[in-house]
Amino acid sequence: MKLVMFQDEGDPRLGCLDNEEVIDLNLACEAMLASLNDPRPRAKAELLVPPETIAFLEGGDESRHTARDCLQWLGDQQKESLTVRRTPVVRPRAQIRLLAPVLKPAKIICVAHNYHDFLEELGMQPHPEPRIFAKFANTVASYEDPIPRPAMTQALGYEAELAFVIGRPCKFVPEAEAYDYIAGYMAMNDVSASDLTKRDGQNLRGKSFDRFAPMGPYLLTADELPEPHNLAVELRVNGKVLQKSNTSQLVYNVPQLVAFCSQVFSLEPGDVVATGTPGGLAKDRTPPTYMNPGDIMETQIEKLGTLRNPITQE
Repeated sequence: MKLVMFQDEGDPRLGCLDNEEVIDLNLACEAMLASLNDPRPRAKAELLVPPETIAFLEGGDESRHTARDCLQWLGDQQKESLTVRRTPVVRPRAQIRLLAPVLKPAKIICVAHNYHDFLEELGMQPHPEPRIFAKFANTVASYEDPIPRPAMTQALGYEAELAFVIGRPCKFVPEAEAYDYIAGYMAMNDVSASDLTKRDGQNLRGKSFDRFAPMGPYLLTADELPEPHNLAVELRVNGKVLQKSNTSQLVYNVPQLVAFCSQVFSLEPGDVVATGTPGGLAKDRTPPTYMNPGDIMETQIEKLGTLRNPITQE
């Protein structure tokens, strides 16, 4: 499934992106239960397929299996005309706004210096263990959201990254079991004010401005991407390719990162882990290729879609 959070009228809703349509999973569940003469379809649908990503992930296998049952059931219906309480179950993609797949993650964990081509470009050796830092939930941005260049910086950089989302609570996970705890994968960009990270000697300020972590456009569930280590990664600004690599270049792979992070802190459904960025960063180019207001940044990962974000002035 390609899970999305979307908005039309009212509150954001959990959906499934299906080509050029978005299926409201909660309403699809309610419609399916009603067709089976369930006496409490709305109440059960709220429990089984909640209309929000983290609550849905907390439902575990039961919620995921029910969502798939709903999609299968929907395939036999006249879905374009199906409504629940006067609300369409299926909506054209063009009529809704895609939001970040996880709107308020409790943790956004980022990994530094985790691509071999990045290290080779800078003449560095791999670190003996992953180097991690955090971003806050205020940094979350969505597909097409403008990314403001803060007044504090003139060095706005891009960092295309594969991110994964935790699906089950875990602590001290063995590498061999790591995939059991991953809900899915998505594209992310670790936008950075490179002059501030250099000046501060650490990442907090330079990477934590509002909307400095665009993610999406969808979360591809892990069952549809059993091998995340051979995906093309590309970053473009105004159509010019500035980063081009493959997740086969990761120094520490996804299971290793799950195992390592879970030794540091408990991981919860909805936590986001960004696995690092390839070479070609703005600050490492001559001349630097920092982004300016009016630029269009595109973050593309094979099978995970393309994020598009305009750059504006704060």
